[in-house]
Amino acid sequence: MIFYQKLVGKDMSFYRDNQTGFLASVFRQYLDSSMLLLRFFRGEALGTLISLIIPPIVLCIASPGVGAIVTLVVIVQFIYAIWSSSRASAYRQTTHEIYRKVTGEVSDVITNIVAFKAGGIGDSARNKMTDLTKQETVAFGLRRRTLTLLDLPRNIITACGITGAVYFIISHASGLNPTSLGLLVLTLTYMFQTVRNVSALPELITQHDDLVTKMYPTLRYLSPEYEKIRDPLNPIPLLITNGSIDIDHVSFSYPSNMNKGVEIPVFTDLTINIQGGERVGIVGLSGAGKSTLANLLLRFDEINGGSIKVDGINIQDVTQDELRRNIAYVPQEPLLFHRSVKENIAYYNIGADEAEIIRAAKAAHAHTFIEKLPDGYDTLVGERGIKLSGGQKQRIAIARAILKKAPILMFDEATSALDSESEQIIQHALPEIIGKQTAIVVAHRLSTVAGLDRIIVMHDGKVVESGSHDELLRLQGRYYALWKKQTSEFATTPLA
Repeated sequence: MIFYQKLVGKDMSFYRDNQTGFLASVFRQYLDSSMLLLRFFRGEALGTLISLIIPPIVLCIASPGVGAIVTLVVIVQFIYAIWSSSRASAYRQTTHEIYRKVTGEVSDVITNIVAFKAGGIGDSARNKMTDLTKQETVAFGLRRRTLTLLDLPRNIITACGITGAVYFIISHASGLNPTSLGLLVLTLTYMFQTVRNVSALPELITQHDDLVTKMYPTLRYLSPEYEKIRDPLNPIPLLITNGSIDIDHVSFSYPSNMNKGVEIPVFTDLTINIQGGERVGIVGLSGAGKSTLANLLLRFDEINGGSIKVDGINIQDVTQDELRRNIAYVPQEPLLFHRSVKENIAYYNIGADEAEIIRAAKAAHAHTFIEKLPDGYDTLVGERGIKLSGGQKQRIAIARAILKKAPILMFDEATSALDSESEQIIQHALPEIIGKQTAIVVAHRLSTVAGLDRIIVMHDGKVVESGSHDELLRLQGRYYALWKKQTSEFATTPLA
């Protein structure tokens, strides 16, 4: 549970840098290895440890010399077993790493199965998988060969120990009397029992190291490397009564993928004030910083300077969970879980009854198509909603945001996946969807935000225009040019 909390608590940058299937494999290996390691210490390891301690003690009492030899053999074997296991650790790590890569590759292909099949690249994908499995086979073979070669010195140590103990008894025995014969039998019995236990020691140490190696990658994910966005030590409650948002002189930059240590600025001095209950559209060309603004408000990314306040409260002074509970967010890519339609809509409001779920679906204009699904609201949508069209997934995501009943609503290109008819329906329904909430609607299509209270035009991370649709058209600036371009493109686009 601790690892799970750490994993899902990482910053969004962590998930941008790591493959989903790889993370799932790491998490599964961590759980399995943790349980096996616990069972290992409670069972085999404890039993072997006891069986390696008692015989030498008995022999030390019966014959201190023999006991010393046996104890020395156990210590040497233990040290040698640890050393020999460490010699194979590089191959062990390689095999586990390749295993996780194979799992990640399979998960990646299955998640994007449509793109995979549409590309007709089955041969190259099979070749890549074949290469990975060959690498795993070679690494495993080298590991086994190394351990086999290391077995010979182990056998020599044991043989020398047995020989030394028997020689010591014979050389110190005063004739074949009952006492010496009894000591010889006792020594041989405990010696062979110790040898049997010592022979199992390398396998136990190898098993231990194998489990630890499987858990090793999780140490990276438990580290604070991807935890730059943290909750305050003494958070204050976020009780939203108005819903105003104040973005005050905010600066933000993100690291370059090409040049390590180089930061690419997005905002340098951004100031936007949104009144409670105001419906605001954010528009601009790609790269203007529209979606980045949404990420900063949700604290998916952390600002470098300035402040963002909700109802006068700095969002850095409240917990991330409490902040996000008060924002209903609909991203550009509709995100659905492999659950029923009903469960997806009610994901943020588990206690919602069926009537509330249906009302939210009707408000998002999803109820009609949901009723036509094989099992209606109980229909499983498949992983990432693969059974539904893009527009259907988006309308379910919008219904989920409506049912959340948060005081702030944020659409980040939420209508981009809708067809023209569905988009027009959602546009007309926006007043009903938003209600009295504060709303931020990030959009590429200007028709989506034309009916909102205010439209903010962004360019190169700056606010270049602000006003209502009519005011911006009269201004005949950047918004006017974008509007004219989009409406002319729509008018001249031939019908299919």
